[in-house]
Amino acid sequence: MRADISGVIERAQRIFLTTHLNPDGDAVGSLLACSLYLRERNSSVTVYMQDPVPKNFRFLPGVDMVVHDLAPLKGSRYDVSLVLDSTDWERVGGRPGSDIDLGTIINIDHHVSNRGFGDLNLVDPGASATAEIIFDILSGMGGPVSKDIATCIYSGIMSDTGCFTYSNTNTRAFEISRILVERGVRPDMVAEQIHESYPIARLEMLREALSTLEFSNDMAIGVMTISQEMFQKTHSGPDIIEGFIDYPRFVAGVKVAVLFRELPEGGYKVSFRSRSNLDVSRVAAQFGGGGHTNASGCTVHMPLDQAKERVFDVVRGAVMDSIGEGVANA
Repeated sequence: MRADISGVIERAQRIFLTTHLNPDGDAVGSLLACSLYLRERNSSVTVYMQDPVPKNFRFLPGVDMVVHDLAPLKGSRYDVSLVLDSTDWERVGGRPGSDIDLGTIINIDHHVSNRGFGDLNLVDPGASATAEIIFDILSGMGGPVSKDIATCIYSGIMSDTGCFTYSNTNTRAFEISRILVERGVRPDMVAEQIHESYPIARLEMLREALSTLEFSNDMAIGVMTISQEMFQKTHSGPDIIEGFIDYPRFVAGVKVAVLFRELPEGGYKVSFRSRSNLDVSRVAAQFGGGGHTNASGCTVHMPLDQAKERVFDVVRGAVMDSIGEGVANA
């Protein structure tokens, strides 16, 4: 499949690229790596992302190519559209309108919950990150992977593996990262940009968020809640809270961390993180979401108290299934 997709991309002249809402490092890194590579091969590329690029990823090469408005693209025709790191069109914010000819849709992802919505689908749940798949595709196309492209790919892998600490970290992630470092990537610079360049608003938001921490009686479940009022109070947005869900997960005994983020239009985005083999993608799937074994998410439309009660019930069931009722109630 990788060879087939490489061939289709190589023959394309006009290419549309996009990724998911609330983009993370893997989404941004994969998107920019592809875009830079194709631009260097003189393809005409349109790089679209509905939401803003998070501030801590704006150092990445090629970020200036990203557009956030589809209106000027009305009437455009593309040979190929690449949809990266996204389980379905809803995750992207909806399929672009019928007034844009997207050509052949190529869906590239590593989420097990991917719905195979493309004309060509390359979904590898065993990959540490979509950026890992992108590296293999670009390498297979034979052109040089420049330092700028390498930096984007490395940032994607580093981000999605939690700095090489999550369970999806595999030998391929280290092998590719070694190659990328040999091509000029500076891990210290990337880490500083992503994790040590936060605005003061992030600390102000973190203070607010930590005040909402809740834990189940057995400490197996940790919950954090972020409201729209907090965003308004700290003059910030969703891009500033990346990684917040790890705070309850860091607490000893916590098996599943849950973050409720109130949406401007109502309802809550719910994110899950787990340890070891506790599969939170199944938890998210019960609410129409998806993701990985240890990282998943969904959206719920109900009052917060009701949402917490329902989510808690499902998470507790997952904890009990995974580690046994005795541990869950300890």
